[in-house]
Amino acid sequence: MSTVWEMTNTALAGLGIPLAASSYLAATPGADLPAQYLTYQTIDMTPEAHADDEETLRNELVQVTVRSRSSLANLPDVIGAMTAAGFFFAGGREIPFDFESRHFGIAFDFEYLRDLGS
Repeated sequence: MSTVWEMTNTALAGLGIPLAASSYLAATPGADLPAQYLTYQTIDMTPEAHADDEETLRNELVQVTVRSRSSLANLPDVIGAMTAAGFFFAGGREIPFDFESRHFGIAFDFEYLRDLGS
């Protein structure tokens, strides 16, 4: 069974944009970040059901952040990639402009209901 991190990485890798778990680090300290990149992190893992003292169903919440220097127009289809991989779109929000790196940002939340009983 794949982990939520493996599933997220696989879903987003097909977009062809630099991608990292948690945070994107430049190849060398002090180097510029890419003009556009994605990061993802698990926000919550909530048990949804139990049977015989064992967790059988879990809701996993993943946040995918898109950073872009050119604006928030013409972004990669993160929602399409994640929903095609079985995630449910749960919402999104713009995040503050990063004055240091000069990136705009938007964060999308996705839920995945994992059946642990199979």
